[in-house]
Amino acid sequence: MCHRHFFGAVLLFTALLAAPSIAIGFYADDYHFFAFLDERYPVSPPWYDLYRFFAGDARATRALIELSGVPWWTDPEIKIHLVRPLASALLALEHALFGDAPLPYHLVSIALYIALVAAAGRLFQRVLPGATGALALLIFAISAAHVNPVGWISCQHLLLGALAVVLGLIAWLRHRDEGWRPGRYLGPLGLFVGLLGGEVALGGTGYWVAYQLAGPAPRGGAGGRRARLASAAPALGVVAYFAAYKAIGGGAARTAAYVEPVSDPLGFARAAIERLPVLVGQAVAAIPSDLANALPSGPFIAAGLAATAGAALLYRACLPWIPEGERVALRWLVPGAALALLVTVGGFPGARLLLLPNLGFAPLLAVLILRGLRRGPSPGIASAARRAGAGLLGVVHVALAPLLFLVNTRMGADIAGKVEDVARTAEIGAPPTKRVFVAAASDPMAATYPAPIVIMRSPDAISCWSVLSMAKAAHRLTRTGPSSFTLAPVERPMLTGMFETLYRSPDAPLRVGDSVRQCGATIRVAAVDGGRPTRIEIDLGTPLEDPELALLTWSDGRLRRVAPPAVGETLELPWFPGPIGFF
Repeated sequence: MCHRHFFGAVLLFTALLAAPSIAIGFYADDYHFFAFLDERYPVSPPWYDLYRFFAGDARATRALIELSGVPWWTDPEIKIHLVRPLASALLALEHALFGDAPLPYHLVSIALYIALVAAAGRLFQRVLPGATGALALLIFAISAAHVNPVGWISCQHLLLGALAVVLGLIAWLRHRDEGWRPGRYLGPLGLFVGLLGGEVALGGTGYWVAYQLAGPAPRGGAGGRRARLASAAPALGVVAYFAAYKAIGGGAARTAAYVEPVSDPLGFARAAIERLPVLVGQAVAAIPSDLANALPSGPFIAAGLAATAGAALLYRACLPWIPEGERVALRWLVPGAALALLVTVGGFPGARLLLLPNLGFAPLLAVLILRGLRRGPSPGIASAARRAGAGLLGVVHVALAPLLFLVNTRMGADIAGKVEDVARTAEIGAPPTKRVFVAAASDPMAATYPAPIVIMRSPDAISCWSVLSMAKAAHRLTRTGPSSFTLAPVERPMLTGMFETLYRSPDAPLRVGDSVRQCGATIRVAAVDGGRPTRIEIDLGTPLEDPELALLTWSDGRLRRVAPPAVGETLELPWFPGPIGFF
């Protein structure tokens, strides 16, 4: 691993590993952004602020709900405004240059990822020279947690933010350790540019602060607590960032998916307690954290805590064989990773949040593998356990990691293709333009994401798209009149899944009698359980047989027509897994 061509070989392997992501094409939010840029929606954010999904304006959100741009249960006071001007501008530029051809977008993402891996390699060479730094680079490059940032065009903001931060950190380290004057300015500039890319760059301040407080003494021996605190002062620019972020309306509120510490510190604390162990479980033991969004999170939390304890015990067992230089590096890299993870944990949960934290986790894993595999002077159970633990990490993060990367990429491509098929095969029917109502579909890839694809591909096919329920359950549809029916999930209420509570936090319960106008229909909450609807009443305003209506349900891999029952009769709508397979 110390061969002079190893660095280039890792970059080449990274390119080969990332290349299959081209098959993903466009996916999920990509279509929303393109619809924004083409102004296909009645209300679209400007090109420099594409991640402004909800501005926190109740009046504007109610209008959006009525136009069916979002689910009917969306909280009117919701805010999801992620200030990412650089990422927005990049998407707008790509769309202007490349249009509907996904290949160039993916080439940009792959190039950004290779640049990030190269920057991470330079950082590792600086703080962990030799085989340990080389192995850390390989582990970082092939991590399966990085599949979404590489393969999902909408995640380019993660690559932009992380790349700028790492380059800035390298420049700052050169200034602090070597007296390189440009680094004094390039370091903060990297952080600033990263923050323009996205809030992921906030995680970079974790490494910055951790290095000042726990890293080696500054050049010339000017150490001490006071000097370290003073040298950490540039990170105070984050305070100015938060002030500016809030001043222009950025932030999140009234959603269970995005939680910020400023407006909801208790909610952020609750989210961190649940999400941190899950993400650490993936970082340390490659336990897929995305599954915790679809399955009960308890086992993932327990597995993450066990993985953390196991890594701590293994580190302690390896201590006699860890050189002082590696201890010094881990002394700030691991706390930096923890701070980076804590800062980003308020985002929508998923493995993609590990992109910047892995800058610290990869060196830790490299040390545990290389030092843990060494033979001790006295063989025994403890030595065997240490070597077994290190070997297991080696298998997971080196031997199996490329395979996991490719498998996750293949899964992403399969899901993207299935969503395209859902939009293409949805039984909307021929003209006239339809009002589409999806009675039941728990998977967002079947419920919400086909809509922008239909709008982009056949703009005259639909006038609106309303999702009535995303509950992961069978449903009963009972016709109560020529134009009306009730819809009730069986054995569980609505608004329990992550993609349902994305639009309304459990802290904003619905009540019996709450009524919403959407897509020309009136939707009324008829029964609730703990603020979650168990039955809703829908009046479409015209008979269910109206040719301008399309009442659909997710059934056996397609959005199929629901044959309207007679008044007073009930239809059973079975639950089927969607394109993702777990929702």
